[in-house]
Amino acid sequence: MYVIASFEHSNFLELAITDLEQKGIEQNRICAIPLNKMLKERMLFDNLHRSDGQTMFDLPTILATCLSLFGVMWGFLWTWGPIIWGLIFLLGGFFLGFCIKYFLYRNSLSKRSKYNTEVVVIINCKPDEVHTVETVLLNHMAIGIGSKK
Repeated sequence: MYVIASFEHSNFLELAITDLEQKGIEQNRICAIPLNKMLKERMLFDNLHRSDGQTMFDLPTILATCLSLFGVMWGFLWTWGPIIWGLIFLLGGFFLGFCIKYFLYRNSLSKRSKYNTEVVVIINCKPDEVHTVETVLLNHMAIGIGSKK
């Protein structure tokens, strides 16, 4: 049987492998594979075939709508009239909202890139060793554990 677990790259992984070796699992039956961190820069705008769940146009449209309403109201008092000031405030609100959303999106990307990469551990064990192996992996902070016959 195979027991597969994922770990963050940390000391807990080393402790888990050492503990498994002390429990009688030979070193050649344990395989640890580190996953590479994706260094590709994420795209700012979504397209029809790919979406990351982040939208860049919700805050700009809300601010554009609110500010254009104020531009129209105040435009009755100002010299260029309500239509021109409504359009000016519409563009200004959209630009302001887009800048805010852009900086929030960039900050979330930089926070995401600070996480450690994961390591996948595959252990080839006998059916009577599965419970012991899963217990050791759980005790050493495995993110997820699965088994396959």
